[in-house]
Amino acid sequence: MDQNKRRWDREPITVPCKISYEGDSRNSAPGSIINLSPGGVMLATEQGFIANERVAITLEDEYDALLFEFAEILIGTVRWSQSTASSGQNVYHVGIALERELPRRMVLTEQ
Repeated sequence: MDQNKRRWDREPITVPCKISYEGDSRNSAPGSIINLSPGGVMLATEQGFIANERVAITLEDEYDALLFEFAEILIGTVRWSQSTASSGQNVYHVGIALERELPRRMVLTEQ
C-alpha cells in the first residue's frame, strides 16, 4: 500500500534562488529549489529556517520567466527544516507551503 499522503506529486527540478524571512531580504541565503508541487517547494540552502515563519523565495533572473511565467517571488510558510551532510558540508533541506497555489500546468524548460 502506498504510504504517500501528499496532496500533489512532487516534480524534481533545480532552480537557483535566494530565501529570506519575509520583509528581511538583506539577510537572504542562497539556495536551490529541488522539487515543487502546486502547493509547495523543497529547497536546499546553506542555513536552516524556523518552522511556521513566513519566507520569500526569489528566483534567479534567468529562471523566473522561463519556469514560472506568473511569479518572480514566491511567498510561503516554513513547514520543516532539516540538516543533512553532503560532501562534508551541512546542507539544509527546507519544506515550504506556498501561500498561493501554483498553476497545475507549470511551464518548465530544459536547463
